[in-house]
Formats: sequence, structure tokens, C-alpha cells
Amino acid sequence: MNRIEFFKEMRDGLFRTVQSVYEPFLKEDLEKIERAADSALGIVWYPVVNRYGQRENLEMKFVAGQPVILVRQGSNIEAMSGVCPKCSNLITITSLYLTGKCLNCGKTFNFTSHEKGLQLETFPLRRKEETIFIGIKR
Repeated sequence: MNRIEFFKEMRDGLFRTVQSVYEPFLKEDLEKIERAADSALGIVWYPVVNRYGQRENLEMKFVAGQPVILVRQGSNIEAMSGVCPKCSNLITITSLYLTGKCLNCGKTFNFTSHEKGLQLETFPLRRKEETIFIGIKR
């Protein structure tokens, strides 16, 4: 090993050591920043599904008094509002065809192809350990 390789190895080792020492502090600071941003935006996180809880590909739940449609495609989960943006009625979901329809105004939404007759509001999701949380504004 020549000097250049030795100094490169020393630099990389020092960098890894500093990174491993400061990583817990940075992670803690990032969590504080996330909590502050959520507080400023008025977002409250509610547990929706644990890792093994959702078996269906399309499901409607009521979270904090709001209807939420949970769509599962493989390992991805997406959360959308269960209220029609045009007439404010509940959307009726059909698990067989993976569609949602407003019975009042007749607009439909296909959850597999995302063919949009309706523009449904989406909610942010956060996964912590084995639980999925949904962020809803107060």
C-alpha cells in the first residue's frame, strides 16, 4: 500500500466514524423538523393500517370523521378522499372492478388505471415500524 492509498483509507475511515457518531443526532433533528412542519401545516397523523391489517385492494375507512379510500396495489398503499369534489356526497366503491362512483352526479374513478372522471384529494402516508399513518389537516 502506498501513501496515497493509505491517506484515502484514513479519510474514508474518519468519514465513516464521524457519520456513525453524528447520525443519531441528525435523525433526532430531522424528526423535530418533521414535527414542527406538521404542526405549522396543521397535519395530524392517525394510524390507519398495520402491516397485516389490510387484506382487500380497495377499502373505505373513516379517519377523524372523514371518509378515506385506501387502495392497495402490491406493496404500495395510496389514500384518497372518499368525498365527491363536485357535490360533496360519499363515493360508493366497487371492490370487484376497483372503481368508485358518485351516485349523485354520476362521475366515476378507476383506481387501477387512474382514469379520472373525478379528481380525488390524496392524503400523505407515513410508515413507522409496522403501522401506516395518514396525515389529515385539522
